[in-house]
Amino acid sequence: MRMDDQTHLLAGLEAFGLDKKEAVIYLAGLRLGPSSVLEISRQTHLPRTTIYPILEKLRERGVFRAGKTKKKNVYTAEDPGVLDRKLKERQTVFSQIAPDLEVIHEMYSGTPTMTFYEGTEGFKRMWKRLYRSGVTDYKMITTGIGMLEYVKEPYLLKGVIAERLEKGIRSFQLIPETSETRKIVKNDHKELRESRFLPKDVSLPATIIIFGDEVAFMTTRKENAMILVASGDVAVSCRTLFDLLWQVAKMPESEEEVWGTGGA
Repeated sequence: MRMDDQTHLLAGLEAFGLDKKEAVIYLAGLRLGPSSVLEISRQTHLPRTTIYPILEKLRERGVFRAGKTKKKNVYTAEDPGVLDRKLKERQTVFSQIAPDLEVIHEMYSGTPTMTFYEGTEGFKRMWKRLYRSGVTDYKMITTGIGMLEYVKEPYLLKGVIAERLEKGIRSFQLIPETSETRKIVKNDHKELRESRFLPKDVSLPATIIIFGDEVAFMTTRKENAMILVASGDVAVSCRTLFDLLWQVAKMPESEEEVWGTGGA
């Protein structure tokens, strides 16, 4: 490699997050080893008044280390391997929050949108969007067991329902009356939920969840898709239909406690 041809080196350092002057100073630090501001100034042809604040900034970011010899203060450029590890750590941290950032972007885009989710991770992401929407309640039409095709019951209890309880969000659900759904409904009082029964022969392969100005449609695992429509008009229409069904749906007969979870 020609040491005087550093264009590709500067481009790589800029990809790490350094600007052009920072990259030039880092390269000088690598070549000089522990060095003073004056020595780096001579190497880079940049004035000391420019170099010093940049070095302090790079020190705070872990690109340089500051130290002392018997005669002077010195700065030492970090090993490139250290920078590589730092970059990978940043990528890991960002990857962990990227889904949450996407949820925020989707929620506040400001125009009617349609978002598709798939599988278990899509299921979790959809509920995150609901719980971060700021609503105090939501309405749901469901079979009561369809969600268990996407996640195990412990997650439904400790994840979806637990977070809803923590945030104090009430759930209203319309659900076909069967022996299984009666067990679900008997937990309404402790799971901050109110349910009413639809006839048991009603066909509801997809779950519908209405919250704020958004409506989520969750298909069976066979189709493996969740569609979230962000539209005030759609939400108002679905909420009106829900309220009409709620008025004629059957109220549960008792509130006795019997364990069983499937609704949310």
